[in-house]
This record gives sequence, structure tokens and C-alpha cells, in this order.
Amino acid sequence: MALHPQLHLLLPVALPLFLVARIFYRIWWHPLSHIPGPTLAACSKLYRAYYDIIRDGEWSAHLHRLHAEYGPVVRVGPNELHFSNPDAYNDIYGLANSFTKEPALYRSFGTSGSVFGQLDPHTSQKRRLALGPLFSRRAILKLEKAVLQKHVNLLIGHLATYEEKKVAADLHYAIRSLTLDIITSYCFGSCFSATEYPGFQHPVSTSLEATIYLCWWFKHMPILRTIADTVPEWIVRAVWPATRGFYDQSDHLGAQIDAILEDPAILRQSEHDTMYTYFLENLTDKKGLPGAGGKPLQTMTKKEKQETRHWLLHEGLNLRFAGSETVGNACTTGTFFLLRDEARKKRLVDELLAAWPDVEKPMGYEDFEKLPYLTAVIKESLRLSWGTATPLPRVIGSTGGIVDGVPLPPGTIVAMGNTIVNTNPNVFPDPMTFSPERWLEPDMDKYLVAFSKGPRACLGVNLAWCEMYLIMANLFRKLDLTDDGESSLDDLRYREYFIPLYRGHHMHAFVKKRE
Repeated sequence: MALHPQLHLLLPVALPLFLVARIFYRIWWHPLSHIPGPTLAACSKLYRAYYDIIRDGEWSAHLHRLHAEYGPVVRVGPNELHFSNPDAYNDIYGLANSFTKEPALYRSFGTSGSVFGQLDPHTSQKRRLALGPLFSRRAILKLEKAVLQKHVNLLIGHLATYEEKKVAADLHYAIRSLTLDIITSYCFGSCFSATEYPGFQHPVSTSLEATIYLCWWFKHMPILRTIADTVPEWIVRAVWPATRGFYDQSDHLGAQIDAILEDPAILRQSEHDTMYTYFLENLTDKKGLPGAGGKPLQTMTKKEKQETRHWLLHEGLNLRFAGSETVGNACTTGTFFLLRDEARKKRLVDELLAAWPDVEKPMGYEDFEKLPYLTAVIKESLRLSWGTATPLPRVIGSTGGIVDGVPLPPGTIVAMGNTIVNTNPNVFPDPMTFSPERWLEPDMDKYLVAFSKGPRACLGVNLAWCEMYLIMANLFRKLDLTDDGESSLDDLRYREYFIPLYRGHHMHAFVKKRE
């Protein structure tokens, strides 16, 4: 049908008028127009994209400045608010609400089929029930010696060789290699033996660092995420070499999943239950779990196997990344500060020596939990390593909601970043100072937000605690570590990657065995 002859003349005028009208609406008539914040932020999401992409991930740092200027509630997007009052954290992420996750951010990770990527809390809960037993405290204790302590011992042994080499060991990659081996062994029944790789710089570990920034592009330009998910892999690799790490991860896990779907008997060959065991044995609810709804693998249709593969792949990618980088970052951060504070290092070592005088006699997770200063060191390490730096946005439901006393209309996006809680001077005096002693005070644990709160809190929290206790206790009891004098955290305090401590980071130490 032919267009009206004058219509093509109206379009160049109508589009600018529409944009201007939308800007006026967002600034003066939008339901959030009474909330203070930058005018540009109210007008367009490009305001946030500028700090994420152009300023290389400085959004967290900018949020601190925005709250200093505008107060505890700031409008940071056309339909988005950010809060700084610690009480708002429970309003957003606690048990009392059922806010859904905001799609743009969670889709950018490329694991939308995982528990973490599920937007609706009810669907997520069903998935968590299937995997929950793998991360229960009982399961962790059962595999502590066979999996966790085994890999910790391997790393300690490799680090000890640096005493004879008389060169500094790269603790940044050493610790990350360890956490990568632990999570892959624990969840998948096999690992990369990354701690045995020269310089600890296994390609899988380094590729995780090289690709994390892509999430910002995928968040603000969803078409790029669609291209990465649908265009043949070889084309994306050729056009965008930075995606190599993501595809290497995906291909490795995909091959493992394909083998299991082809021959389920492989599951019985593992020394212990894995992620696949728990998930595939719990495919019992078509509404709650993807795949074949309880069918044996042998009877699944091709489509059902594809759905199950997609789901398992997303779970695996998410577990591998979250399980290695967050714990590795916390332990590296704590080690960094301890090696620059001889008094606090000595206090930790003295506590470990008193509790563990004979290093040849095993000491485990449940013993380490009883050591107050070690516990305080781990909590302070979590506080200053952020856990997740970027705010994790939630969407207010159809009935509206109240956050920090502010009534909000349905569809409003709300968030509060961990960095805001962790550096609040009213909660943590002199917040940028590494001070484990603050956690020896009563009632401080309610401000520990590294694993989030409520029904969407980190599924692997029990495993993470066990890892951190074993790593920090064994490192400082069995080894005498001395910084090489050149380490830096690359602006740890304000870098806004999901796990900050990436580019330009240098963390080397000289090693001696401690008797």
C-alpha cells in the first residue's frame, strides 16, 4: 500500500518531536521525577553506558559521588533508582519481597538459563532445590578432604618450590588457579590442574579476565548478545577476538555435557556426585525445570536433549566463573593487605600457630571456623573485595513497593551496590582501611553482604566459606609470605567490574616454608 505523498515529509519532523516530548516527560512528568539525580540520567540510559563502557567501568565510583551530591536516594536512569542507606539493602534483596531481576544485566552474562540468570524468584527457587544438596554444609564437609584440601595442598607444595627458585610467586594467579581447580573438581568431577601450569597462568583463568568487560557491551547493546548467541562461533571469534575466552569455556563444558547426554553411565565413573548428578536426577517438574521433565536421558527427544544441554551449559558456566573468581578475589585481597601490615599478619599467624602447632596433623574447616581473628580477616577481605561490584537491579512488582520508606510504582528498577554498603563510614569507620578487628564487634554480620541476602543469595556460600578458611589458614600457617614491593590492586577500591582486581593487577610474594 502506497504511503500518503506528504508522509515522508512529516517523518523527519515527527521523530525529533517524539524524542523531545519523551525527554520532557521523563524530566518533569515521570512518576520518579521528584527523586533527585542528574538530568542526563533521567533522560537516557546512555548516561550509565558512558561510565560502563567509555569510562571503562567507573559506575561504582560515580555512584559514590552521586550520593554525596544528591542524598540517599538517587535517580540514576529514566526508570531506575539507587539507594545508599544500609537499611534499603534488606528492602531490595531481603526475604520480605519478591522483586524480579532486571533482564538487561542478567542476560548480558550469557547464562540466562542458570539459577543465577533466572529473573523470577519462584522459578529460581525450583532450580535451587535441585542443586541445593550439592552445596549443603553436609556435602561440603563430606568432600572437604578429598576435593578441597587436596587442591590446597597441591598449591602449597607448588608455592614452596619458589623458596629454592628465589623468585617471587604470582599469588594473583596462584590463588585463582586453586579456586578454579576446586570449583571444577567439585562441580564437574574433573579439573584443569591449573595450579600445575607454568606461572599459574592457565589459559582458562586468564581468559576469564580477558572477557569480563564484554558484559557491559552486551548489557547496553543487547543486539551484541544476540549475535554472540546465534551467529556461528567461528565468525564471532574472527570478528571479535576478545570473545575467545567465553567460547573456550563454553566449548569445554559443552563437550562434557554432550558426552553425558550421549552416555549417562559416565556419571557413575565420577568419584563423587557432581552438578550433573543432582540436576539430571531432579528433572521431575516440567514447569520448574527445563529438559524432559523426569524422562531418562535415553528416552529424551532431540529437542528435549537440546533444552537440557542449554540449561546445563548455562549452569556450568555460571558456577565456574562465580565459584572461582569471587573466592579467589577475596583471598587475594586479604593476602595483599596482610603482607603490608606486619602487626595484623603476625596476629593471624600467632593465632594459627597456637591452634595448629603441629602442621603435620590435619586441621580442617570446622576447626578453623572457631578461630576469631582468622574469621575476622576473611570477613574484612570479603568487605574490601566487594564480591559483586556492580549493583544488581531488581524490578518492583505489579502492586508497587516501598524501599527505604519511599513508595514506588510498579516497574521501577531499584538497586544498591555492595560497594555502597561496604564503604559506609557510619557502619565501617575509616572504610578504606583493612581492619579485621571491626568484625570482632557484636552485631556486625548483618552488614556482611558479599553473598547478597534473601532468597536469591549466593547458592555456593557454604563452599565459598570452606574454601576461604582452608586457603587463608594454610597459606599463612604453612608459608611465610613477603611482598615483593611492587604489588598493586589497580584501584581496587573503585574499579567497577563484576569482580574488580583485573587489568594491571600485580600480586607477587617471596615464599619460605614455615615449620
